[in-house]
Amino acid sequence: MAGRPRKDEKSKTKGRNGTGTISKCVLKNDKKERRSTQFCRICGECKKKNTCPRTKETACNKCKECTNKNCPIYYISVRYKAFSPQKHNSKREYLGSFDTQKEAQESIDKYINGGFTKKNDITLFKILESKGTKKLNANLIVQSSDDRNECIRNKMQKQGIGNKPIQKITTDDIQEYLNGLKDTSAQSEIDKNRDEIKSAFTYAMQHKLILENPTNNLVEVISSIPTKVARPFELEEQQLILDYINDDNNINKLTDIRSRMDSITFRNIVRLAFATGQRIGEILALIQTEKKHSSDINFEKKTFVISKTITHEKNKLVLVNRTKNDKKRLRQGLPREREISFSIAPPNVIENIFTSQIEHSKENPNNTQHFVFCNSDGTFVDQHQVTTTFKRICRELHIQDDNPKGCYIHQARHSFVTRCLEARNES
Repeated sequence: MAGRPRKDEKSKTKGRNGTGTISKCVLKNDKKERRSTQFCRICGECKKKNTCPRTKETACNKCKECTNKNCPIYYISVRYKAFSPQKHNSKREYLGSFDTQKEAQESIDKYINGGFTKKNDITLFKILESKGTKKLNANLIVQSSDDRNECIRNKMQKQGIGNKPIQKITTDDIQEYLNGLKDTSAQSEIDKNRDEIKSAFTYAMQHKLILENPTNNLVEVISSIPTKVARPFELEEQQLILDYINDDNNINKLTDIRSRMDSITFRNIVRLAFATGQRIGEILALIQTEKKHSSDINFEKKTFVISKTITHEKNKLVLVNRTKNDKKRLRQGLPREREISFSIAPPNVIENIFTSQIEHSKENPNNTQHFVFCNSDGTFVDQHQVTTTFKRICRELHIQDDNPKGCYIHQARHSFVTRCLEARNES
């Protein structure tokens, strides 16, 4: 009968003992208008015309088993009907008809697993940890970025949501976790937690671990902690700091006698930070050798190149051959490294800083890696070393006494941007 398979056109392909059943059905609808004029290969070779379906008799087995969708006398389609596992003496439940056996099996799996194609107990923490490892191995993030993400994962684990199977986490669970951060975390940290959770559920959706994404209905959480505003130094404050560190009478008391960073190195670091506005980790990574191709400073072109940074990874200082803006610059079609001209500062300022410091660093026999700035024992200068000394000097000069946490060397970068804006407005 048209549109309905006969019993001998069904074949049970899977399912016994609680696993569900899939029936393959070949549906053949008669193309009546072509019955007497068109012949397929099987009909053309058939010698039993008296049993041919063209005479409305029972078709031969070859014709019944044919699934050629280009058949000229039948509209042929193959469907897979799925039935649930049999429970006790009850009948199997019909789950639907599907184009492929895989889709039919997925419908049975979802029935058995409570709606999931594959039921598992993978937790939010494990998904984020796996994603972080893959990104790190693919060089998409640096170790310091993964360290920060690890702190977020550990916080989720401590609060309980990280240890919960991702298939059991609801929108309310995520909202409750984020709401709990509003009185203890800055807005940037709340946003980072939200983005990490969203990335985990996006991954779960792509791998069919969940049916719906619970992060689609989250309500934005606003931190109750005031946003930390970048605070540059006033021009008078900046000049007071520079006058103090440039005074040769103070050279022996800029750094502590026990510090591995000497006063001349500290003075030139601060001078260069104010003159160029570069991040302190990028300044500390500058290298100068006799070979031009391995040097970051070019006195002939009067430029220097920012392509590396010194950062903390697993509580250790490491040199990383990338900077914070690398991915952003590559997306914009710009070269990864940045070439900075000496002309961004008044004439001879940057050149004199580099000349002075390079001569000083050459006197250090432990500076085997040819860093422009390094400690007396040849190790990397830590930006925390610089900030600690810088903070103490600002307190002695009573600069920004109202700042409860004291001053930071990174404020030199904000000050550089402010000076540039002031100069543009004046012109």
